[in-house]
Amino acid sequence: MTSVKLSSLIPPKFHSVWRAAKQKNILNVVCSGGRGSGKSSNVAHIITQLLMRHPVNAVGIRKIDNTLEQSIYEQMKWAISEQQVTHLFKFNKSPLRITYLPRGNYMVFRGAQYPERIKSLKDSRFPFAIAWVEELAEFRTEDEVTTITNSLLRGELGEELQYKFFFTYNPPKRKQSWVNKKYGTQFVSGNTFVHHSTYLDNPFISKEFIKEAEETKKKNEMKYRWEYLGEAIGSGITPFNNLQFREITDEEVANFDNIRNANDFGYATDPNAFVRIHYDKKKNGIYIFDELYKHQLSNRKLAEWLKEKGYDNDVIFADSAEPKSIAELKNDFGISKIKGVKKGPDSVEFGERWLDDLDFICIDPKRTPKTAFEFENIDYQTDRDGNPKPRLIDKDNHSIDAVRYAMSEDMRSNKTKVKTFRGSF
Repeated sequence: MTSVKLSSLIPPKFHSVWRAAKQKNILNVVCSGGRGSGKSSNVAHIITQLLMRHPVNAVGIRKIDNTLEQSIYEQMKWAISEQQVTHLFKFNKSPLRITYLPRGNYMVFRGAQYPERIKSLKDSRFPFAIAWVEELAEFRTEDEVTTITNSLLRGELGEELQYKFFFTYNPPKRKQSWVNKKYGTQFVSGNTFVHHSTYLDNPFISKEFIKEAEETKKKNEMKYRWEYLGEAIGSGITPFNNLQFREITDEEVANFDNIRNANDFGYATDPNAFVRIHYDKKKNGIYIFDELYKHQLSNRKLAEWLKEKGYDNDVIFADSAEPKSIAELKNDFGISKIKGVKKGPDSVEFGERWLDDLDFICIDPKRTPKTAFEFENIDYQTDRDGNPKPRLIDKDNHSIDAVRYAMSEDMRSNKTKVKTFRGSF
């Protein structure tokens, strides 16, 4: 079908992307990376092949339509030329369309500021089964994207056909970006393949580009890591470099004997977050192995859950700002050992530093998925100039607060290695 082997055009780093594009159980192929990684070039190569191999149409999407011609459209033209199959395609600029002549299926290009133009895509001969969303991070919310992709998932395809969505982007700097929270994490759905690349994986990159990257690395390593390595560096300082995500076995749990419990109250907009922890003083680390993370959870339901789990006779620390909830749990629902955590000046910052100073924070993502998500995605607050403050963002940190409460008495111990604490917890 082509006089040039695809394997000679796609670097080894991207062979897994090509395999994912052909797998039946993979719907979403996500390619993130730094500048010059070749992710867009290789996705264009792959979509060219899919158009030639299958009787389906494709749509290239960007946030704004006036960026389409000089990005996805030209990228597709380039890939077609590189594969030496230009004679098999027809190129139209008004409207933008690339047609595979032997069959008649084609690729169109749309801007997402007019979503109705994407939703209305129909063809009597070939289904729109392929979509490429370029510069995914340009979209403000995940809902903007799912509205588009869901509109394309209209009906069942033939046995030999499959829907395939490609997403390419440079990771935003902020960890709290929805793109980073969805794909720059270990919690990715089974129908999604996530791939990360850098210019170091691109054998076709120019010597001048490499020189520029190395100069940036010398002058500003954080900028280098973000722009060229595609790292979500956040504020430039990563909280909790001591995180370990792994399975905590039932055998380990059975041997945990230094247990801490805590609850961060919430109801409507904020969830109630309960955590259960084992503190290994000798190894200077904690294991977080159970949680209850739920919105609109009444104190009665919380008490019932604690009793079902057998935690009701354990000491449970809680936010002292909720004295009514503590009193209700203690006096009305039999959670006799719950008590408020004493707070003082700088208590939040100190607690965060204390946790960061542990040798490890071990979290089982299956046992405590919400806690794992919070610790993995949290970042520091910044001032107007983007400089980090010595305090975490006060958002999606409910389990983190509960962990602070759980370890509050240990933090006040004279053995603590953090010396900057002043006042109560």
